[in-house]
Amino acid sequence: MSDSPTPPPDSALTLVEEMVLLALDDATGDLRPMPVMALEYSLASALLADLALAGRLDSDPQQLVVLSREPTGDSLLDDALATVAASPEPLPVAHWLRVLAGDSRALEKAARDRLVTRGILREEKRKLLWVFGVRRYPAADDRERVEVRTRLSALILGEDLPDPRDAILISLLKASHLVPHLFPEAAIQAREARIATLARMDLVGREVSSAVEAIVTLISSSALSLRV
Repeated sequence: MSDSPTPPPDSALTLVEEMVLLALDDATGDLRPMPVMALEYSLASALLADLALAGRLDSDPQQLVVLSREPTGDSLLDDALATVAASPEPLPVAHWLRVLAGDSRALEKAARDRLVTRGILREEKRKLLWVFGVRRYPAADDRERVEVRTRLSALILGEDLPDPRDAILISLLKASHLVPHLFPEAAIQAREARIATLARMDLVGREVSSAVEAIVTLISSSALSLRV
């Protein structure tokens, strides 16, 4: 992965950046509670989705296809595109989610650094028990986070069809169990079916949800066997 976290000039937030922004607690800057591997798979999915929206990839239930190898100008996306394009044959979406999720820590850090560069987050360093260095990322300018929530809230509460980007984002938020942290409980309960419908519109998001559920089930089964 490229060392440069700098986003292209005047570019909109990528799905990767939006996912990291929404995964961080507004006040503390810590990651919100999520199932194990949920963030890793969601960031990998967001990366593939960004490339699909840029016209570089396409997917179906069987495989992920490279439509164009032309660089996007975004170092994070172009590194991932090069990885997928290096495969001698098309492979399933689930395969690439596993591959890219393995580099999720670097991806998350790069996204945080970009959000700091954009002035959306600020980085705070402090000592935990005076030994371990801890970095937290509270919001410096909350307008972006408010804009994303407002846009998605209107979509959840309304009846309009989402554009592909918002359908992907809602799907990833649902798969990561972040929806209850971002929207009022009453609205979620009243529109649960709507949220589920919106989430099902995105193929890659469904792959993430299935992967996370499988991991949680596996860990739960392993923990149960250890107690027997």
